[in-house]
Amino acid sequence: MPWARRTTFLLWGVSVALLALTVVAVRDLAEPAGTWIVGGTVLASLVPFAAGWLATRHDPANWVGTWLTAAGTNILLQMAHGNWADALAAAPSDLPASAVLLNLTQGVWMGWFVPFAMVLLLFPDGRPADRRARRTVFALLGSVVAFNLLLAVAPGPLMPPLQDWPRPFGEHWVGYGSIPALLVFYGSLVMAALATRRRYRAASDEVARARLRWMFLTCLTVPATILLCWAGYLLTGTPVVALGGLIAMNVAIPAATLVAMLRHELYDVDRAVVAATVYPLLAFGVVAAHAGLSAALALALGAASTVPAVLATVVVVVLLLPARALLLRVLGARLHPRRARGVDALRALVSEVHAGTAQPERLEPVLQEALRDPGLRVGYRQPGHPTPVGVDGLPVPGDGTPIRLSGSDIGVIVAGPGHSRVPADVAREAALLAESVRLRGELSQALVEVDASRERLLRAGYEERRRLEMDLHDGAQQRLVSLGMRLRVAQHQVASGGSVALDPLVDDAVEELALAVRELREIAHGLRPSCLDDGLGPALESLSRSSALPVHVSYSGGDLPDHVSVTAYYVASEGVTNAVKHSGARRVALDVRRTDDGLHVAVHDDGAGGARIAGGTGLAMLHDRVRALGGRLSVTDRQPAGTSLVAVIPCGS
Repeated sequence: MPWARRTTFLLWGVSVALLALTVVAVRDLAEPAGTWIVGGTVLASLVPFAAGWLATRHDPANWVGTWLTAAGTNILLQMAHGNWADALAAAPSDLPASAVLLNLTQGVWMGWFVPFAMVLLLFPDGRPADRRARRTVFALLGSVVAFNLLLAVAPGPLMPPLQDWPRPFGEHWVGYGSIPALLVFYGSLVMAALATRRRYRAASDEVARARLRWMFLTCLTVPATILLCWAGYLLTGTPVVALGGLIAMNVAIPAATLVAMLRHELYDVDRAVVAATVYPLLAFGVVAAHAGLSAALALALGAASTVPAVLATVVVVVLLLPARALLLRVLGARLHPRRARGVDALRALVSEVHAGTAQPERLEPVLQEALRDPGLRVGYRQPGHPTPVGVDGLPVPGDGTPIRLSGSDIGVIVAGPGHSRVPADVAREAALLAESVRLRGELSQALVEVDASRERLLRAGYEERRRLEMDLHDGAQQRLVSLGMRLRVAQHQVASGGSVALDPLVDDAVEELALAVRELREIAHGLRPSCLDDGLGPALESLSRSSALPVHVSYSGGDLPDHVSVTAYYVASEGVTNAVKHSGARRVALDVRRTDDGLHVAVHDDGAGGARIAGGTGLAMLHDRVRALGGRLSVTDRQPAGTSLVAVIPCGS
């Protein structure tokens, strides 16, 4: 078992012990309010505990999960230490106490910040990134130890509520060294926040960069919260001012760490960074503008009037939305110039396309120039292509930023080697252009297929005419010519006074005529099956009876135009024939039904599958025949086995 995971389990055990100590202290206080405080604190600890558990489960050897768990343990430590101190300060108390321990734990509040600073230093792989980060780790932990040791001998009373407790180590001027130790501690917190930025700039892997971007949202909460704590003590004597910072730190950092480790691609972090910058500035601007306008109008209209406050409120509300839009645009361009360049370039291209001066196919070169990425590729989802293809018809592999329109994935933008992922806002802005390119490409492909299909149909028609000519020449024509010559010979014999056996001659002539008629019927059946004279339903029943496999027929087509019946019959015949010859099937199901969009002909078998529409095959010719009527034909494998041949044929005349 990795040591990180072992330490995490140990922290869970320590947390249970701290919770038990808290319960003992609260019962000694006998204050009902303490129960609510304990409950709320335990609930607050669930966030880092859950984050630590999930992170450790995701990567048991990563110390990030261990330090997140330590953040939850710290919350319980602060609760146990505070309640124990309150119980000891409230006389009388039967709780055991150690003056030495209490003197050495005056800096227990540092536990709020140490775990999160360690997360920033170790994220994402659980190790310090460089020598500076390693030095920061030693400075952080060393300053905590030094501060508590030096504060134990510092002149003055203990921290409230134990200010009356004795000092077993005495008082010495060396204790003033706790002030430099405190400054080193704060400097370490600042360096921990900056370590995230250094690690991001040094990262070459896009996944690591995407994860580290999430930490930008929260890394400054650690040094900012301790400043709020100090400011609160200086201004109010209590840490109430810092309560919001503590809550934000204990929620934001675990949440950001989890998202970065597990679902870093799920949200648009760049947009979150801009929003996190805009809204504090907007809030400050609203307060400042309202105060300034109120003061100015009060001087002009009189302080006793309510008009200044009302007018200031109206002005601020009116300017709020334009100010928000302006801040989002300006800060977005400043904080994320790559995104701004891409969006501006696409909007210019859209205007040019609407004016008729540019083609939407310029999407890729425009993005390459705007994002300064010559290797960038734009791929479009096209039918028949498992991967996106570019305008050149070549596949565009790789994990890029998807282009979505109305919830459908229509393409992808793949950054070139060594370049970061294309921002999601750029992909959203490119959606309409990409859809135009995709549809134009699909239309062009369809036209090519139509031309190819027309050529195959013409060639097939020519070959069919040649076949009919040969069949007529070598079959029925030869029989009829032979019969005519034999009758002419008999005529000459009779005219010259000879004798002719009339009965055998007539019998032979009738037999030859019957053979010729049969051959002509077979030729005509190739053009239009004679079994269709009674309708498609009886023809399909006849097809099932003549099949070597059991064929279950379900028909609800009604009266159909002749060209639809002929095509449907050929689809059914081809499907049944392929099942008998190639699939090794045991049974075949034939379903023909008429719907609003046309006649559905489906042939299902339980064979080996693997049939495909390829050039030169009977399925390819059948595909062209169905497409010529404006229909569609598909061949798919069934699960667990078999093949489905499905055709949809329009029934319009």
